[in-house]
Amino acid sequence: MAALERQFTVGIAGLAGASVVTGAVMRCTSRRERARRYQIHERPDGSLIEVDIHIPHDARRVALLDNGLGMSHEYWDWVCGALPADMGYVRFNRPGYGLSTLSTRYGLERHFALLQELREAYVPSLPLVLAGHSLGGYLVAAYASLHPGAVKGVSAVVMVDATEVRMLRASRRTDVDRWSRQSMVMEQVYALAGLSAFRPALNVNKTYRPDINRSLTAFLAHPRAWATSYREYRDAMTYPELTALDAPLTVITAENNHGDNAAHHGVQARLATLSKRSRHLFVDGSDHESLLSVQPHAEQVAEVIAGEPPGERSAPQQRRSARDRAAAGRAVEREEELT
Repeated sequence: MAALERQFTVGIAGLAGASVVTGAVMRCTSRRERARRYQIHERPDGSLIEVDIHIPHDARRVALLDNGLGMSHEYWDWVCGALPADMGYVRFNRPGYGLSTLSTRYGLERHFALLQELREAYVPSLPLVLAGHSLGGYLVAAYASLHPGAVKGVSAVVMVDATEVRMLRASRRTDVDRWSRQSMVMEQVYALAGLSAFRPALNVNKTYRPDINRSLTAFLAHPRAWATSYREYRDAMTYPELTALDAPLTVITAENNHGDNAAHHGVQARLATLSKRSRHLFVDGSDHESLLSVQPHAEQVAEVIAGEPPGERSAPQQRRSARDRAAAGRAVEREEELT
């Protein structure tokens, strides 16, 4: 019996060791691959930002793409591939993700400075579309709304199933908040143990090209990515609620939400009231993640980013806006339940 127990212990130790080694090898290989495929932007303070830039010589406008919490810029791959030939893009990893240098300082002003820096470095004169998914949706809208002079030269803002910080703060200390924090801590543990190397690149299916799937799997296998996610999540709880946006705004909402669809749609409807030049669109059959990870959904997102921005709302659109405000009211009711 003792011999059997020893064999079992040795076997478990061997599996654990193999898992840790596999994770380490994957992270090392991925780092070399990222350095080969993507560019590095050096900031004035010497820190580095991983960027992927495609601006054709005849580009008429450029999209600056900001990622969601815990996401890499590869999540935009289907969207970027569906943009028209005369539209360029700049996508990047925030500090702490991928090859971007980890920063000990967070906050909106730091991120505004990064967006302004990337804009001046790569898109100094072309019309700019600011697009962001999840937390990135809030960040680009906040930049256009709150950073002095940022809205100049911005032809449109596109918030893709964006985070609404008022609802986020309302969830503090609820079961949703506790689950979110615990899951990010556990993901960091799984990554340290190498277990993340054996799971799919996304929570649902491997929906990208094989090379992108491999890159995303390795990205999620890095403990630093989850530590940064946790820090950003806590930081987002302190962000101010947006009240107005002086730019054409399109809010794209996933049809299906993992929680309360009606409350989620109401929150998104409230975002659409930030600008007088706005519209609120749904992508049928999509959820928060598949908006970017499923090609047909991502192509619809790309079509909106590349399309004509909304103008001043007409009377019928004003009535639709009233319905949006009614939906937003239902979201407020949901907030009161959470608090």
